[in-house]
Amino acid sequence: MSIQKPKRSYILPAVSLAMMLALSACGGGNNANNAAGNNAAGNPDNSPAAGSGEKVKLTMFIWAGSNQDVVPKEVVAEYVKNHPNVEVTFEESSNSVMYPKMLAGKQADANNPIVNFGYFNADASAKGLNDDMWEPLDPAIVTNMKDIPESFHTADNKGIVWGVSSFALVYNKDLVKTPPTSWNDLWGSEEFKGKTALWDYMFYSYLSPLLAVKGEELGASYENPEPAFQFWADNSDQIGTLVTSNDQLKGLLDSGDALIAPFSAQVAQTWIDGGSPLAVAYPEEGAISFPYSLQVVKGSTPEQEKAANEIINELLSAEALSRYAEVTGTPVTSTAAAIPDKYKDDPSFSVEEQSKGINPDWDSLAKNSSAWKDLWDRLVKTEL
Repeated sequence: MSIQKPKRSYILPAVSLAMMLALSACGGGNNANNAAGNNAAGNPDNSPAAGSGEKVKLTMFIWAGSNQDVVPKEVVAEYVKNHPNVEVTFEESSNSVMYPKMLAGKQADANNPIVNFGYFNADASAKGLNDDMWEPLDPAIVTNMKDIPESFHTADNKGIVWGVSSFALVYNKDLVKTPPTSWNDLWGSEEFKGKTALWDYMFYSYLSPLLAVKGEELGASYENPEPAFQFWADNSDQIGTLVTSNDQLKGLLDSGDALIAPFSAQVAQTWIDGGSPLAVAYPEEGAISFPYSLQVVKGSTPEQEKAANEIINELLSAEALSRYAEVTGTPVTSTAAAIPDKYKDDPSFSVEEQSKGINPDWDSLAKNSSAWKDLWDRLVKTEL
């Protein structure tokens, strides 16, 4: 059974582009093929990996924990076995930690990126477009893009959306007497007072739903976010902990030190499958739609770009995406990939559930990241 096309597009705004995920299958390739061929004399397929010269060394960014490393490490292991002239090392972390390091590295030396390619969430992808971080994918190499609907292709091929997660309300089902049903429960329920865990600076998970549900009432918007920050400041007694890693959040929820958190339903499901006493509630106003992309980092050498494109193509195969969905619970966008049996009744794989999701203004979040951090630090964190 193939995954169904969604009823709506997950369009992410971007910099000077009208939309990050504009319906655009066109896009500039790069000069990786010619440059790699020039550096791999006698190599009939122009692959730097098959050459006899120096090793092509790349660093790949992957998410830490929750089985997120399983498929990329399997695919890369197979690739380097067949391309002995390529060496891939991994950086495992979160986008909230890694992206600022990437930006600092780019500012220090644009031709020496700290990672060459990898997995990036919607927030990091939008910031990368603003910061000119991404190199276009080469559609002549990344041929498996053909199985992904054009609504998930980025303008100029600066990445490809391979999966769409849902941010919902994750809670400890053994300790919560009344399961949450609305985003209003996150900031207004007496049961969760002092027991709500929020990811520090992950504004799309608790400011975006606030803007969607109460923005008009508060006079708050992406253009005028201060009233929303002030609302959280006024309700700061709801917040028990600010977290910075998946493992930290899981530990807090498992132990009951935190009872609820807005977080990835898919990551939470892997915890539940592993025995955690948690459950996921999809708010009646809709979950946060959260696309995931694969992207190549600008500043990589032509040889690195070519190898990165080839590995990304393997990661986009129906088999690799089906396995990624199997081990992480992430809905994937390829029409060729099968929905794992255990997730066929999962709401996050449901077209109906996806169609009513809340779409954050990723462009505003990216452009105003520093200002929003200042508001959070000044208005909210001083109250904790």
